[in-house]
Amino acid sequence: MPIVRALCLLFVGAMALSTRIVGAQDTREVVIRLHRAGDTVSIRGASVTIDHTIEAGNTDSAGVVRVPDLLDGGHIIEVVARGYQAFFDNFNSGANVKQPIQLELLPIPASDTAKAKGQSTDLKFAGFNARRSKGLGKFFTRAQLDAASGRPLANLLKTDAGAFFVSGPHGESQLAVRPVSNASSPCYAAVVRDGVRIYPFAGANPPDLDKVFAEQLAGIELYARSAALPAELRDVGSCGALFVWSR
Repeated sequence: MPIVRALCLLFVGAMALSTRIVGAQDTREVVIRLHRAGDTVSIRGASVTIDHTIEAGNTDSAGVVRVPDLLDGGHIIEVVARGYQAFFDNFNSGANVKQPIQLELLPIPASDTAKAKGQSTDLKFAGFNARRSKGLGKFFTRAQLDAASGRPLANLLKTDAGAFFVSGPHGESQLAVRPVSNASSPCYAAVVRDGVRIYPFAGANPPDLDKVFAEQLAGIELYARSAALPAELRDVGSCGALFVWSR
């Protein structure tokens, strides 16, 4: 009887182990390739994040990024690439999924990247360091922007400067101040690019700061309070201002 009992226990243990092995999830390296929608043009230097937490890095010259030891199953991918609309979608990985996984991004229309019209101001980049020395705003130097290469401006300001953003009607990231409890609409910040006030300006909407990337800029000045603004912009309202200077 003891022998029979021992054999039974061994059998039950083997079955349990077999069940665990069958139910286990495999992992594998997953290769993802990004290309422009409608053709095969590779997208180089795109920043890829998987499942909100896995920083996969940037795509190479062939538009490829490799994600090692990714669990089989469904995943979420987020992509930010200069000149393309922000990408957010699902994909599956597994033994039967063909690699590389091909994903296509939509380019930003040329009309959206054209130089915006606006009102000239007396602000010059030459005064950047003098304004910075006063400590009245949040400043980003070229070295800091180089270190943030690949990040859209909205992400940089939100994460590193605590800026507040409002989602526009088409998912745009628009800079504003935190609304008071009885406010009926957002209070958007003024935006000055290369000395030209592009918002507020007649017929203009608050710019989408997901379409501006850190490596495009030589400097950033963010003023959360109107009292801190340079004299040249004291008349733009009470919602603060953002100055961006192109390279």
